[in-house]
Amino acid sequence: MKKTLSLSTLLFLFIACGGGGIEGFVGEAISITADNPDETTDVDYTWILIDQPDGSLLNSSDLTPSNDGRRMTFEPDYPGDYTVDVVVSKYGDEISNQSFAFSIIHPSDAEDAAEESKEDNEEWLNEDLEEDLDEEYAEEEELDEDLAEEEYVEEDEDSADQEENNDPVPVIESPAAAPAPKPVVKAKPLPPKRTASIPAKTDRYTIQVVSKKMLKDADQYAEKLISQGYDAYIQKVIFKETDEIFYRVRIGSYDNINSAYATAKSVSKELGLATWVDFVRKEQKP
Repeated sequence: MKKTLSLSTLLFLFIACGGGGIEGFVGEAISITADNPDETTDVDYTWILIDQPDGSLLNSSDLTPSNDGRRMTFEPDYPGDYTVDVVVSKYGDEISNQSFAFSIIHPSDAEDAAEESKEDNEEWLNEDLEEDLDEEYAEEEELDEDLAEEEYVEEDEDSADQEENNDPVPVIESPAAAPAPKPVVKAKPLPPKRTASIPAKTDRYTIQVVSKKMLKDADQYAEKLISQGYDAYIQKVIFKETDEIFYRVRIGSYDNINSAYATAKSVSKELGLATWVDFVRKEQKP
């Protein structure tokens, strides 16, 4: 459903949702686009519903991403404040975490407030119109008095001005403009490509859930998974080409890749996150 909002409705939304984030209505779809800091297509987007009103029945599975995952659409089902996060990752490593806040109201509330605001605006406009008309009448009276007091210019001055105006005007030729220099296109160096340099145990498989740049964030997430019964651990990875360090939060160790994929699918559904099956990696030396 699409709606055309009047100025008074928008004014109400600003007052009702001021400082609360992106405004919207119950039952009307909202779409947002995440920022891609990597400027390539080799990234993944994971959308997560972080907070919602007590009366809302939505969860992360109700957030519908586009084909490339960068754009997300959802339909709020209850008035109040919502918070949605998107984790942008590359090769399983988090490179950005973005948060979006929404303030949602019921359409009927907006219409009632818009009607009240419209009546107030009409009274205010009528008062201003009366004041403007009074000012215009006063200005016209002053202008008439000024015109009545003006004197005509003498005829000889008019004739002199006429003769001066009849003099030929010299034509000055401007030099031909030099052609504008062509813009110089500079080659943009590509960023160094990150490669997996951690030795792997190719007969063992594990499930990566998230990857954080800060160790404390990885510790908190691993503790959360352990409290839910998962065999979680942290794998530190150093990309020597870019001097980047990530802390990967992973689950379990499997000798069968089909078992790993089946468990990863179950974990993704339970946590509302995309997971990644990888080889078990050996400890990396700095």
